[in-house]
Amino acid sequence: MSVDPKEFELEYFKKNGFIRQKCKVCGAFFWSQKITDVCGESPCAENTFIEKSPTTIHLDLNGVRETFLNFFNKHGHAIIEPYPVVCRWRDDLLVTIASIVDFQPYVTNGEIPPPANPLVVSQPCLRFEDIDNVGITSGRHLTIFEMGGAHAFNYPGNEIYWKDRTVEYHHELITKVFGVESEKISYKEHLWSGGGNAGPAVEAIVDGLEISTLVFMCYKMENGRWVPTVVKTVDTGYGLERWAWLSLGTPTAFHAIFGPLLSKFMDMMGVECENRILVETGKLSGALNVERPTLSYETRKLIAKRIGIAVEEYLRIIEPFEKVCTLLDHTKALIFLLAEGVVPSNVRTGYLARMLLRRIYRILCEFGRENQLSELLEYQIGYWGRYFRNLEINKNEILKLAEVEIGKYRRTLEREMDFIIKKLNHLKKEGKGEVPKEIIIEAYESHGIHPSQLKEQAIRLGLKTEIPQDFFASIVKMHTKKVKETEDKDELEKMLIEENIPPTEKIFYENPKLLQFNAKVIFTYNNKIVLDRTAFYAESGGQLSDIGKIVWENGETIVKYVKKVGGIIVHEVDNLPPINTEIIGYVDKERREQLSIHHTATHIINGAARKVLGEHVWQAGAQKNINEAHLDITHYTNITDEEVSRIEDIANEVVRKNIRVEIFNLPRLEAERKYGYRLYQGGVVPGKEIRIVKIGEHDVEACGGTHVLSTGEIGLIKVIKVEHIQDGIERIVFTAGKAALKRVQETFEIIKNISKQINVPSEGLTEAIEKIVKENDEVRRRIRRYSKRLSEYSLPYIRDKAEHFMGIRVYYVIDNELEESTHIDIGSAAIEKMQDLLYCALIPVNNVVQVIVFSGTQVQEKNVSARDIANFIANQLGGAAGGDKRFGRGGGGNMDNLNMIKEKVLDYLKEKMVKN
Repeated sequence: MSVDPKEFELEYFKKNGFIRQKCKVCGAFFWSQKITDVCGESPCAENTFIEKSPTTIHLDLNGVRETFLNFFNKHGHAIIEPYPVVCRWRDDLLVTIASIVDFQPYVTNGEIPPPANPLVVSQPCLRFEDIDNVGITSGRHLTIFEMGGAHAFNYPGNEIYWKDRTVEYHHELITKVFGVESEKISYKEHLWSGGGNAGPAVEAIVDGLEISTLVFMCYKMENGRWVPTVVKTVDTGYGLERWAWLSLGTPTAFHAIFGPLLSKFMDMMGVECENRILVETGKLSGALNVERPTLSYETRKLIAKRIGIAVEEYLRIIEPFEKVCTLLDHTKALIFLLAEGVVPSNVRTGYLARMLLRRIYRILCEFGRENQLSELLEYQIGYWGRYFRNLEINKNEILKLAEVEIGKYRRTLEREMDFIIKKLNHLKKEGKGEVPKEIIIEAYESHGIHPSQLKEQAIRLGLKTEIPQDFFASIVKMHTKKVKETEDKDELEKMLIEENIPPTEKIFYENPKLLQFNAKVIFTYNNKIVLDRTAFYAESGGQLSDIGKIVWENGETIVKYVKKVGGIIVHEVDNLPPINTEIIGYVDKERREQLSIHHTATHIINGAARKVLGEHVWQAGAQKNINEAHLDITHYTNITDEEVSRIEDIANEVVRKNIRVEIFNLPRLEAERKYGYRLYQGGVVPGKEIRIVKIGEHDVEACGGTHVLSTGEIGLIKVIKVEHIQDGIERIVFTAGKAALKRVQETFEIIKNISKQINVPSEGLTEAIEKIVKENDEVRRRIRRYSKRLSEYSLPYIRDKAEHFMGIRVYYVIDNELEESTHIDIGSAAIEKMQDLLYCALIPVNNVVQVIVFSGTQVQEKNVSARDIANFIANQLGGAAGGDKRFGRGGGGNMDNLNMIKEKVLDYLKEKMVKN
């Protein structure tokens, strides 16, 4: 997409003497009041503001934030609270990358009004695309930053302001308030796109530093192409950290952002760096970029020359400082993520938090300060918590989440490092001189090994390792979704559009207790029908669809499944009624009631889990079936039995209180203001209005499911079990209502039967079972002792029965009397005494054949591995096996012709030994 140069011919530029010019270095066009041959942005020009701030007021980040907000407030912009950094209201982004994201897509496409118009916000944002540059570029790149967003939304016939006023506001702030000379400012032409929108933009440059981007958003992505938007949006991004850097003229942006924290972190890491080194680095930092290694190294050499030291000495001094800056940035980004309930894991935002933690931990290890993470986080919370209260409120959760994750990571490193060393040794044995990029990625992604750790091990083995300069940025791209374009429509959806079928009237929302209804058939296709109105609930949000039947004058049909296509409800049936037929629908009452009970119980369990486990708990998935339901939640460790009991107690207390379940619709912005982003427990809810399900003060969520009218209808909630389904996600399996009563009755029946069988009253079962287990353990110990004795007594028999074959002895037995563990003892002892023995045991048990193979040292020398023989036998049985040279173990389910396998084994042995 290209931009017509006329888009930038602003009346404001003409009136105020700005001239369009072309930069001789980068080739970009820009507007400036002075004649110059460069755009002024680093690296086309140096950062001349360092130690020479062009402003007349000098403010840190917090001062800049206040000044920025007050300026726009005085110019009629309502100040709004910043949105979360975790972008839970969108399904195409993980984190808030810009202030305009707060209003995409619903405000920018005209579906809902903005919270104010015009408005201003100081929005904390997260970006990970340039994570490898953080610390290296003196603060030009950050993973967390505040974007000052002054926004106006222009509707047809109601323009607030557009390009000229946008630039005028910016110029007034930088010149009149901050006191920068007008001639120092240039506006560079640019095309911006993000979050599904695009538009022409100008970047404001002062003394080498880009401080703002002023976007005139007037396009959106639709079916793979850019089309004009109805709403023209002023999307300005004032880089508040950069304004602070410009204002103070400090050597790096980290001085202006973090103030006293910078020196504190440097002291803790034992790092010192002369100011003159930082000043010269800052001046040329615009040319430092990991994606341009040659230019970066040449810039490093130039900086070293200016300072008067060798480039190697310069790197030795500057790199520890850069790592401290990375620590400052990453620990700040981390506390903002963890404060919003992100549990470190391998998926979505959890992956971003985990990556930050592992990068932080690696740097701390390099400084020998690996035990000081909590201290660093506490300093960050104390500093930023004054301005962002949720950090202080969630301090304990932040520290706990970080502590648990680092504990996991330490254990991962201990466990996985040996695996990586073996992998590197294998590469060396194969004659490889360099570690492939795929191995570096696998080591980090699957085993948690930082690239620099892998490189250290590779160097010891004489292997070359080139770590991609943008390694972490490329990893982030693998884990973050792009803006979704319109998905291809299936045949049914296309037909519904072509036939202009209207949205279905949803009786199940209007009157959830109405299960018999009259309607008219308005569309049929294959085995699917659409009615003008329906009480059949379509599967959605983890709740199964209703089933039932439809009756008309000359027939009836079973409704097997119901789904939603946009706003249209589609019923799958056995046979089709004619178009325009009047029908009566009958919803399966028992199924609907049970599904509604399980859905409301899911909300109750979710609220209870949050109260017991902490505010980091978010719904990660759910399924509501007839017999049971489950709720997946974010949590950093296994849920204990005690916690399960507390969750169950709280849930049933909510049931006993018989709280009315309120269901109502609210405009999206009003709902978000009133209840916050906790609404989006079940994921993103589209549309300008949100259906709210509120259970007193216990839980409130945006939800499209069916529910009971009051919690007392549920009767009972019983947690059946909890499961650890993946890292950072715990599953609570439960049942409620009649299904719960049935489960309790079944359990009681089991207890009663056990009580009868062992002739002990139910109240004495615990002690009786403990006694049985103890006795069983003693019996097993005795069997083990007898097995070892048996193995000793078996040796002469094995020696006598083993068949001599090509210089080894083969003992092959099919035995359904001795257990697998006994054969392991016998085989292990046998090859110790007879090193030329191959021991093969096939043990039929419960329609499966277990395979045990031991290979003595002399047999191994003849290229006969126990693992290979076990796998060969298991393959004959339709199974598989594993193990090593000495011991192989496996099995299969094909029990036919067991006696014939021996001859095949001997043929296989012969083939292997002949090759050797």
